Amino acid sequence: MIIHVTYLSGYAAGAVSSIIISVILGLPLVPERPARHSWTPSAIFPAAVIAAGLMAVCIELGVTGIYGGIDLGIIAGAISALMTRYFLEDIFPRPEDSS
Repeated sequence: MIIHVTYLSGYAAGAVSSIIISVILGLPLVPERPARHSWTPSAIFPAAVIAAGLMAVCIELGVTGIYGGIDLGIIAGAISALMTRYFLEDIFPRPEDSS
C-alpha cells in the first residue's frame, strides 16, 4: 500500500521538520514568482515532498521507527532538507535559458 495511514503522524513530522530545517539552512519558504517558471528550491517544495518520499520508501523497506513513525519522519525531514540545500542542483541542474 502506498499510503500508510498508520504512519500519518510520521509523514506530518517529516514535512514539518523538513520545512523548519530548510528555513534554518537559509532556503526561502516559497519559490520566487511566477512559481511555475521558478527553479528556486524552497522549504515547501521540494524539501517536504522528498521527506514524504523518503518516509514511504523506509516504510516499504520495513523500517518503521519507534514512536509510530514520528522519529523516522524527523530523520527523513532532516535528510531531505540537507539534500535540498546542498545536493539538489547537482542531481537536477538548472535548465538553460531558451531566450
